[in-house]
Formats: sequence, structure tokens, C-alpha cells
Amino acid sequence: MKSSQAAKHIARLAALMMVTVPVMTACQTSKTASGTGEAGAAAASSSGDALSRYNPVDGKKYSISWLPYETVPVPQDADMVKYYEDKFNVDFDIWNLDHSKVTELFNMRLASGEIPDYNRNAVKMTTLPEYVNQGVLAEVPEEVIKKLMPNVYKKATELEPDWLNFAKVDGKIYGLPILADSALFRTTVVWRGDWLKKLGIEKTPDTLAEFEDALYKIANNDPDGNGKKDTYGLSKSGLQVIFGAFGYLPGFSAHKWQDWFWQERDGKLVYGAVQPEVKDALKLLNKWYKDGVIDPEFITGENTGGYWGLSHAFINSRIGFTGHAQFHHWYSPIPEIKGDKGGQNYQELYKKDPNIANSLVHGLPPLGKDNKRTLFANNFVDAPVVVFGKPLEKEPDKLGKILQILEHNMGSTKENYMTALSGVRGKHWESEDPELNTIRTLPPYDTMTSGDAYGAGTFAASFMTYDTNKHRNQWAYDHKYDVGTVRNKLIGALPSDAKYKAELLKMRDEMIISIITGDKPVDYFDTFVANWNKAGGEQLTKEANEWYANVKKK
Repeated sequence: MKSSQAAKHIARLAALMMVTVPVMTACQTSKTASGTGEAGAAAASSSGDALSRYNPVDGKKYSISWLPYETVPVPQDADMVKYYEDKFNVDFDIWNLDHSKVTELFNMRLASGEIPDYNRNAVKMTTLPEYVNQGVLAEVPEEVIKKLMPNVYKKATELEPDWLNFAKVDGKIYGLPILADSALFRTTVVWRGDWLKKLGIEKTPDTLAEFEDALYKIANNDPDGNGKKDTYGLSKSGLQVIFGAFGYLPGFSAHKWQDWFWQERDGKLVYGAVQPEVKDALKLLNKWYKDGVIDPEFITGENTGGYWGLSHAFINSRIGFTGHAQFHHWYSPIPEIKGDKGGQNYQELYKKDPNIANSLVHGLPPLGKDNKRTLFANNFVDAPVVVFGKPLEKEPDKLGKILQILEHNMGSTKENYMTALSGVRGKHWESEDPELNTIRTLPPYDTMTSGDAYGAGTFAASFMTYDTNKHRNQWAYDHKYDVGTVRNKLIGALPSDAKYKAELLKMRDEMIISIITGDKPVDYFDTFVANWNKAGGEQLTKEANEWYANVKKK
């Protein structure tokens, strides 16, 4: 599967190379370019105020081509399109590109000489440099963002000081990275509370030694009471929790976003799987496997199909501890949210036995090396980047108009924020909550498969300026899901990923499995590290640190 991804990446690069010449022409001939804007820019520049040329012209009606994130096509006359056209005195040309093949469709439009003014869907951090080098994207100076999007700028940089650095190419900013609220919290640490109680474990396991004691008892002391030795302490997702106690996370997880995980060590980026502490963790896990504490089917994972966030091994009483998915897949119903049924795993357990569901214990990652806790959290900065068409550099007042729209929708008030996300209050949704933390979609919109049908979300882009999941997030804070979070220090692809990454991941998986199962001795780890470096790891480490130095450069 990873090899096919590498092949797709190479194919995409080839497609991009094919559109280079037409795109460069498009920069000069695109219908978004405007002689009026050029003249206005020159006049403003002569005034000596470099920022004033980005101010929208009062009374001017702008035509803006808009490529949103969407799952179904947005009609040109959708409710929210008309709403914002009237509100901002704008004509929107909505680009409906199938999300499943948005890159290919975007490149085709570029090849025909078209560049959208606003683009929320087709450019990611991995492809940003390619489009910049082809002359597709406009530079957006930081001072302009700060001036025209003050609230978004303030909140985003508080959450992630390097926010805009992630959209830099050769020291210039070419977009606004999306921010994801799932980054607030780490992945899960969940125990079968009824089993712990039956086994006489009153205190939630906290140290690595306490984890080991509980996991051995779950495996050996018949917590399900069926008289058979058919329970195990943990499976695949639980391994990461244990690795974390040693300080470094090697991947080989249940979730792809955890596989290529880089951490900082002595000011440099290092790949978790080749750190010496991982060898110590593998030695312990090999012992646990020999002793029957780790599910012998751990290689295939805990999910056997269907919705990815479900741990069937846990739901079916095969294991008593899991690190699968995220807290919102496990939380219990929240009274403040009308009709809330809790997370998907909670619901499945509730169907089997409400007592099991309500006994779940949410713990902390084990206290380990240097008295630290270490477990995955998503990055605040997500892969997509909001970017703007190159012709806007000749029409900076239109770029300013777009930034003002984003600031109004995403940074001015929570009411405006919810309008951009969900539609017009009183028509598309209503809320009895004065803080708008919960809303109720109104008929007939509540039966639609996607809000895209009436344009909800078309003019939104997440920069985490407002909390739209306050009650659920508070549940996570109450259960300490913010404790022990470690985020991947590497975001986006490295230049040589397509050449080396797939094979390096395969090497890592084989090493971890063979050492845990005893097919190879623990000392094989040293051979793996040497081979990993020779097979491209050394080159990727070099590239990762070159990228990191650029991001940290102020």
C-alpha cells in the first residue's frame, strides 16, 4: 500500500511538470488579473504605504473564483453563496472539483490557463513548493495577514508560534495553514474498569510497573470469569503507550498518521524508531509476548473492519487495555449535549452491557523515563493550506478583500463563525445554548447528507479561533487527555520520501514484529539502525533537519 502511495506521488509530480508552461502563461492571462488592480497597486505604492494597496476599495464589486473544501457540489445559487455575495458585495465563481481527485482536476484547470483566487482544497504542505515554483501562488506578507486578519493571526500564532512558517517557501509566505482542534489531546489510554475491580486493582495504573502488574493480571487471572485463558493485556495500539514510557515513539501503530513520527533531541530532529530507548522498550515487550500478555494477533491490529475507530479486540473482551483511536471515540454521554450517546466504542460496549460501558477507566500514559509521559497527539497545523492565486499579486486589493472575508467569518464573532460553518441561524440551524456550543439543524436541512448542498462550510477554514466542541473538549480536559501530549515535529513530505520512505517503514515494521515475537534477538535492533541509515534514513534525517531549521528561522 505504501509503495502505491509513492507511485501516486511520482505520478502527481509528473503531472505537475506537464502543466508548468501553461501555468506560467496563465499568470499573465488569467481572467482574475485586472488592469485596474495594477494601476491601483502602483498608485498606492507611490504613496509610500506598502500595506495600503491591500485595502479593499470601498464600493467596488469584486469577482472572486473560490475553490472550497467540499464533499458534494455547491450550487452557484446555494443559500450561503447568495448570502455572502450580498453581504460582501461580491460575485463568487465556485469551483466544484471532486474531492476524491481534486489534485488531478486542479492541475487540469491550471493547464487550461485558470487559477482560482481562493483555494482551500487542492494544495497541501507537501505540494506547496511545487506550485510556488511554477508561479501559481501569490505571496502573502505577514504584515498584511496581521493587519487584515488580526483575530485569526493572534489566535493561530498563540496556538502554534510557527504557524505561518509552515507555509513558507524560500522565506516567503504563500498561504494560511489549516489548524485542527483534534491536536489539543493525545490518543487514548482506556482500561476495562470492571476487570480492574474484579482483579483487585483499585488504583488506576500510573507507572510502568503498575501497568505491567495490571496487564499480567488481565492476561492470567480470568477477568471475564469464563474459566478459560483467553484474555490478553494489550494489542497493537497499546504498544505505543508502552514505547512512550521510554520517551520515543517508533510508529508501527494502528493509525497511519502515527507511522512517520519525528521528535526533537538535542535541538535536532530524529526519527523515533531508531532511538536507543526503543531497544529497551522492545526488550520488555518481547518478555511480555513470551509470557502471553500481548495478544498473539497484535500484528493485524484491533480493528477487524468497518469503522476504523472501533477496537473490536477490546469490545469483544479479548484485551483489557487499549490505546486505539482518540478520546471522542470512547467518551461517555455528555448531559449538556441533547441526545448525545457518547463515542462509538462506548456505544458498542453499551449495546453489549451498559455496566461495561459505564465502567471504562480513562488513564494517563505510564510515567516512565525521566518521569515523563509520552503519547501521540495530532499536530495543530494540518496538511491543507489556504492559498491564493498568483494574479492577485497584481490586484492586491482583491487579496485584501478575501482576507477580510476570512477574518469576518473565522475571527470576528462566534455567531459569524457558526454561520460560515453551518448556515444562517433561524433558517438552517438553531441553538438554545447562548454560547453556541451545541446547535440543532432545522428541517429540511437535517435530512441532507451534506451541508455543501446549501453552501454551509464553503466560506469557512479552520484556524481554531473558536471552540465549537466546548462540552466534549471539557470532558477530555476533565479526564486529562491533554497530559503527556507529544506532536510530530515533522509536517509534510521530504524531498526524498518517494525514494526511501516506503522501504524504511517496511524495514521498521519487520524489525518491531520480529523482536517482539522473538524471531530475532533484541540486539538485532542495532543491525536495523545501521541498515535503516544506509537505506535512506541518513538522507531523510538530513532533509528533515534542513526543513526544521527553515521552519524555526524567524
